[in-house]
Amino acid sequence: MKLCFFPSYFLPGKLAFHAAILALLTLTSQAQEAPTSVKLDDNLQLMLDRSIIDTFDGQAGLRLGQPVTREVIIKSEQPWDGDAFFISSIYQQDGLYSMLYRGRDAGIGDERPSATYLCLATSEDGLTWDKPNLGLVDFNGSKANNIVAIEGGKAMPFCFTFYDPRPETPANERVKAIDMREGERRAGGEGKGLRAQIMGSADGKVWHDLPIEANLKSDWVNAFDGGSVSWSEVEQAFVGYFRWWDTKAEPKYADWMIVRPGVRTAFRSISKDLVTWSKPEPMTYGDTPAEHFYETCTAPYFRAPNLYIVLANRFNPGRRALTLEEERSLEITRFPGNKDTPTYTFASDANDLVLLTTKPGSSAFDRPFMEAFQRPGPELGNWASRCNYASLSGGVIPTGPAEISFYISRHHLQKTNYIQRISLRTDGFASVNAPYAGGGMVTVPFTYTGDHLVINYATSAAGEVKVELQDANGNPLPGFTFEDCDVLIGDRIDGPVSWHGQKSLARYIGKPVRLSFKLMDADIYSFRFPAAPTL
Repeated sequence: MKLCFFPSYFLPGKLAFHAAILALLTLTSQAQEAPTSVKLDDNLQLMLDRSIIDTFDGQAGLRLGQPVTREVIIKSEQPWDGDAFFISSIYQQDGLYSMLYRGRDAGIGDERPSATYLCLATSEDGLTWDKPNLGLVDFNGSKANNIVAIEGGKAMPFCFTFYDPRPETPANERVKAIDMREGERRAGGEGKGLRAQIMGSADGKVWHDLPIEANLKSDWVNAFDGGSVSWSEVEQAFVGYFRWWDTKAEPKYADWMIVRPGVRTAFRSISKDLVTWSKPEPMTYGDTPAEHFYETCTAPYFRAPNLYIVLANRFNPGRRALTLEEERSLEITRFPGNKDTPTYTFASDANDLVLLTTKPGSSAFDRPFMEAFQRPGPELGNWASRCNYASLSGGVIPTGPAEISFYISRHHLQKTNYIQRISLRTDGFASVNAPYAGGGMVTVPFTYTGDHLVINYATSAAGEVKVELQDANGNPLPGFTFEDCDVLIGDRIDGPVSWHGQKSLARYIGKPVRLSFKLMDADIYSFRFPAAPTL
C-alpha cells in the first residue's frame, strides 16, 4: 500500500496531520497482518516437508537423513526363492508383520519357465523374519514351501498387493491384489487397455478373485507396467502411483537397450471402491532434471498420514560400474540379444534409491535432494541392474521406540539374491541442521489445535536448540521468546518444549503463529502440538 499525503489546508493543524498519517500507517500495517496460514491441527510435521519452512538464517539448512544398513532378513536359500526378489507389500495384521515378495525359478510344475510368483515372510518385530511352511503349492513334488496360492493350489502370480484397513472390509478380503490380465501393458496406444482383476485374501496366503474388475485404463506407453497402491485415510481412497513412459522428457542418460525417447516416470490415479479410478494424472517433479524412476514406491507415513513418503528407484541406463571380470564372477543372468539389440546383461545399469514426497490430492512430487538416499554400497552385487528396490506398498514401519525401517532387494538376478533391512531414527528422513557456528529456521504461519509443543531433535553435548513462538508477522509473543525458552540439550523423539517451565500453549490455539528455531550443532526432525494429557 502506498502512503498518500494530503495538502495541509485539509487538516486543522500539525497534530491532525500526524494523527492522519499514524492512522494510515496503522491501516497499512493491518492490511499486511495475518498472512495466509496453514492448518496443522495436531498432526506431526516432518522437516522433510519443505512447505512448512519459510526461511533459514546463519548456517542452518536442510540435511538428508542417514540410513543405516542392517541385517539381511531373507536369503535366496531354496529353489523357489530364485534370483529376483522384489517386495510387493509389507503390512501389519493382528500384531504380525507380513511381507509379500516375488520368488522366481526355472519352473513350477506346469508353469512356464522363469515363472514369478508370490512368497510370504512374517515377523513379530520387523527385525527377525520367518518363511512359514504354508503347504499350499506343489513345487517339484513337495508343498513344504512359503509360496502363496490361488484357490485350487496354483501359485499366485506376482502383482500389486496392499492391505485394506477399512472397517467394513470383509475378513476374507483384508489383503488385496491388482492382477493385470488381458491386453498388452507395454504397448500403449488407443485400444490397448488392460483388464485389472481385483483379488482378495484373508491373510495373504490363499487368494481368490473378487467380483471387482477395475477400469484402469491409459493410452500411454508402458502404462501400469509397475506401481504401488495404498489406502489413504486422508483422501479416504485407494491411491495408486503407476509407471509409464514419458516420451517427451529428455533423460540425462540414454537407454541404449530400449530405443525409445524419454524416461520412465509415474502417474497418479485414485479410487473409492477399486472399480472406478480417476483419470490418470502425470506426476511432476518441479524444476529437477528428468531421470528414470523405475518404481516410485509411495505410501502415507504411518506417523504423519498427511505426507506421503516416496522411496523411488532411480534407474541409470548404461551406467556400468562393474568390469566384465566382476560381472562374470557374480554370475549375473544374461539375456540373448537379437538383430536389433546386443546380448543384455543385468550388469549394464546402476540403480540407487532417492527420496521424494507428495501430499494427498497432489499430482506433484517434491524432491528436496538430488543426492541418493540409499547408495548401492561396497558390495559389487548391488551395482547390477534393478537392485536396491524398496517395497511397493507400506514400505516404512516402526522397529523400535526410536527407530523406523524399510527394506530393499539386493543382488538382483544373482544366486546370492537377498532382502535387507535399512533403518533410520524415527522421522529421520531429513532434518533442519546447524553446525557449531549456529543458525536458525522460521516456519510459515500456521494454526494448531494441540496444547503444547514437542519436537524430535538431537544435539551434541555442546549443542542446543531454542524455540520462540511468534505471531504471524514474526513478532515474538510475550513469555515465549528465545530468552524465555528452556534450553533443549539431548536426543529425544518427542521432547517437550517449555518457557520458564511453562509448556501449555492453549492460549494461542486457532490463532496464526510461527515457530522460530535457533540451533547449534543440532538437528530437528519433526514437531507437533499434541493434546494435553488426560488425568
